[in-house]
Amino acid sequence: MESFTEEEKRLLAPFVSNMDRPIFVLRNLPEVVKGALFSRYSRSTKSLRRTLLDEFIKNKDIGFDTKSAASGGFEGAIATEKAEQFYDRVLLGYGDDSVAELAGAHIALDDM
Repeated sequence: MESFTEEEKRLLAPFVSNMDRPIFVLRNLPEVVKGALFSRYSRSTKSLRRTLLDEFIKNKDIGFDTKSAASGGFEGAIATEKAEQFYDRVLLGYGDDSVAELAGAHIALDDM
């Protein structure tokens, strides 16, 4: 399992349910961002959490505001416009409809 520094854990905490288990939940992210994240992840050798951290949270052009997300309010926590621009670029530029389907990636586990 990948390890994260304390600073990385602080940055990830508003968006993932745990840092140390293979099954986790994404939270405080709009569907368009989740879709963009899974699209990047599917083309990367990095873990999903590492992709979220390196290519979204730490990417100044994306506009994450971890302080807003950590305080429980999602409004303003991320510039969804950047994720929508990514979607538009991939969908219109490459015609990759499978990327649009990634926005609805959900998982439910009962009585494990």
